Amino acid sequence: MDAAQRTVEAVVCPGPEGPLEGLWSDPGKGLAPAVICHPHPAHGGSMHSKVVHTVYKVLHAAGHPTLRFNFRGVGQSAGSYSGWDGEVEDVAAAAAFARERTGAGPLWLAGFSFGSWVGSIWALRDGKVERFIGLGMPVSTNIDGRTFDYLDRPPAPMLIVQGSRDQYGSKEGILALAERLRAKGPVEVRFVEGADHFFTGHLTQLADALRDGLGAL
Repeated sequence: MDAAQRTVEAVVCPGPEGPLEGLWSDPGKGLAPAVICHPHPAHGGSMHSKVVHTVYKVLHAAGHPTLRFNFRGVGQSAGSYSGWDGEVEDVAAAAAFARERTGAGPLWLAGFSFGSWVGSIWALRDGKVERFIGLGMPVSTNIDGRTFDYLDRPPAPMLIVQGSRDQYGSKEGILALAERLRAKGPVEVRFVEGADHFFTGHLTQLADALRDGLGAL
């Protein structure tokens, strides 16, 4: 077990449908807290995703308190999958928990796949997100009738990290999204060459891309 893992605390966040299970870690550096949203609950997504864990490790090492949490109906979180919209309120509950824990208003938000969709919707509404990280954004696939057309501006200075072989979000689709959003704010894009949607076998390169992209914002 590494030093970061030894600081992890199991927590319960009050949620709109009941308690949300989470993992909290605070390295004590006084930086903005970061909330990390996991992939699709109906397809095995949870806060234990390897991509979510990689994001946590990078942000923890940089000094940010982090909250990983399970959406409603996942693991020990109360409720059941809503079909996307209810999960946006779960993000709000997780953010409220992180803010209460730290006393901070501004925060960072990261979302992988489904998490990038619900996370960015909430971040647009909140207006106090300092950084937004979208990973494996499914821009080329209409999942459950959902698209990213609602994004008319970056939710915050934004980093997109995508596998170059992501089957749900093509390079062309990501570059088109980034170009559209750059008219309203900063957007950095990093591709992990050879990686699929889940960054299988490329988690080290994913961590490198996160550090590089965040350093450029």
